[in-house]
Amino acid sequence: MIILMLTSVWVSLYGCWNESVGDASHSKLIGYISDSLVVYATEDIEETCVHKPLGEECSDKDKGFFLSVENFYTNNVLWESLHTDEMDVFDVYDLVNDSTVVIFRKSDGSFFKWILGEKFEKLGVFSWSGCNTQERINSIRNWGDGKWRLVGKSVNCAYAIADVEKKKIIGYEKLDDFAEDCSDLWDHGGVKYCVGAVKRDTVMSYYERYLAGAMIRNDKGFSDTLWNNQIEGASLNSYHAVEFKNSFVCYLGRYYKVDYEAVKMVFDH
Repeated sequence: MIILMLTSVWVSLYGCWNESVGDASHSKLIGYISDSLVVYATEDIEETCVHKPLGEECSDKDKGFFLSVENFYTNNVLWESLHTDEMDVFDVYDLVNDSTVVIFRKSDGSFFKWILGEKFEKLGVFSWSGCNTQERINSIRNWGDGKWRLVGKSVNCAYAIADVEKKKIIGYEKLDDFAEDCSDLWDHGGVKYCVGAVKRDTVMSYYERYLAGAMIRNDKGFSDTLWNNQIEGASLNSYHAVEFKNSFVCYLGRYYKVDYEAVKMVFDH
């Protein structure tokens, strides 16, 4: 009887284990091409869970990643790449023009390039001079003349410029004058642009003590600000990051086309 009771306890505690395998992949929006196409990078992850009476234990297996191009309005997939052989998770994916995705891995400083419709290419590790922001890079932007701007700063380093052909990176301790208060920067037609969140003191009510907005400026001295009171339904003091996504600027969940001639952000969707 005691043996049967112990056996019953053992089965109830440790028996009836079962294992399930599922898809834990997740996608990241990389950027937009023209007015209707969007590029995603999907990290292909397989999740295995062992279900036990006292709970479950799960583990993930990275199976590389792939890119896809979809129609923003219909969600139709127009192109999907093959999976990479790289089993690591990459840290930064960015669209630097309408056809090229740049990928960066912080652990070893490796850069990769994928021209949409073509093959994945490993560019390797670039040499650094000046200060180093490798662990802080959060985006990569076209900087013109075959260069990329590596956006992300540390205590002693404001940003870095990568020369793609020479595979060299120079870190700079101070931001360019026009880039103060900017959260994103890029080159368009040889002119440098940046966007960022701004605010100004203005007492509108007991709870709203300032007015927030998004500004755009270029290195030629032209600028404009889109204040929250110009955006339908926006909280007047909602202070959010402003991001450039190749064809659009994203602010407060809305997308704006850049009118480069007037240096303004124009609501699109």
